[in-house]
Amino acid sequence: MKISDIDRKLDKRIILKVRQSTELFHATSAIDIKLPTYVYQVEGTTRICTYFPKNLRMTNILLLFDKFKAVEREQSYVIDSRINNKKNLAMIDKLCNLPSFVVSRADISKGFLNVYGRFHHSYMKEVSTLLSQYTEDKENARVEWIGPSPGLMKIMDDINYEYPVSLLTYNIKLTQEGQDLRDVLYEPGTIGELRNSEEKNGLMKAIVYTNHRITREIEGLIPVSEDDFIYEFSYTNELLKEIRVIANNNHIMRIRYFIRESEEKLKASVFVPTASVYEFSSIIFDLARAYEGKIEIENLMPYSSDVWDLI
Repeated sequence: MKISDIDRKLDKRIILKVRQSTELFHATSAIDIKLPTYVYQVEGTTRICTYFPKNLRMTNILLLFDKFKAVEREQSYVIDSRINNKKNLAMIDKLCNLPSFVVSRADISKGFLNVYGRFHHSYMKEVSTLLSQYTEDKENARVEWIGPSPGLMKIMDDINYEYPVSLLTYNIKLTQEGQDLRDVLYEPGTIGELRNSEEKNGLMKAIVYTNHRITREIEGLIPVSEDDFIYEFSYTNELLKEIRVIANNNHIMRIRYFIRESEEKLKASVFVPTASVYEFSSIIFDLARAYEGKIEIENLMPYSSDVWDLI
C-alpha cells in the first residue's frame, strides 16, 4: 500500500488559533511570516519551540534571541518557552486525544499559535462538542477552518512551500521486545502514522491504515473506522522512544512520521524542516554507531513529489 492510498483517509481538516499573552508572542506579532513551531510535553508541562530562520531581517532580532536564550542551530535559532494559555490549550489537548486526531503542524503568526489537524469524519460530533466549549473564549480562541481535508500529500506540499522540508528514512531491526508492534506491522498492506510527540504511560500512539479489516485481537489496537480500515494503536519501541526523547531535547521538529514493515525491519520515514535535517540525521547516525548496526539510514533528501514512492 502506498501513501496515495491513505492520502485522504483522515478526511476532515481543522485549523485552530490560540492567542498567547507572553513576551515572546508580543515581540513576534509584527513579523510578517509564519514561524514554524513544535508543541510538546515534558512531565505534564506543555512547551513550545519556535524556529527563526537565520536570514530573518528584523529590528533588534539579536536582542530578542539574547533575552529568550535562543539556541543556535545549523540554519536557525530556536526559542523554547512555556505556554500560558492553559485553558484553551487543554481544550486542544482534548481534541488531540480523540481517536484519529493528528496534529499536522503548528506555527506562530501575528500573536496567535495556529494548530492544524486532521481527523476522521466519524468523530465530527465529538469535535463539534469540544469546539463549542473552546470558542467560549471569543477573544483568544478561534476556529479558522473546518471542512474537507485536501489530503496529507497536499498539506506537505503547502508546508514545503512555506519552508523547505526534507525526508529521512531509517530502518530498525524488529525484535521480540514489541510483539504487538510486530503483529500490526506484519499485517499486509499496513502503514502507521505517528500521532504526535507525546508519550503516555510509556506508550506512543499511531494511526494504523490498512487495506483490509484486522480481525485478530492485538493488544493496544482499537478501531477508528472498520469500514475505512483505520485503527489507533498504542505501542512501545525502545529505539523509537530514545530517538523521540533526544530529538525533543534538541528542539527538533518532526512534521510527519510514518512506520511500516520492510524486509522484516521497521521502516521509519520522517519529514523534518530542512533547517533541522543535519541535527536530526546526526542523532540517527550517532545511535547507529552506538547500537552497532541496529539502525540503518536509507534515504536523506529534500522534499519532492518523488519521495512518496520511498515511504
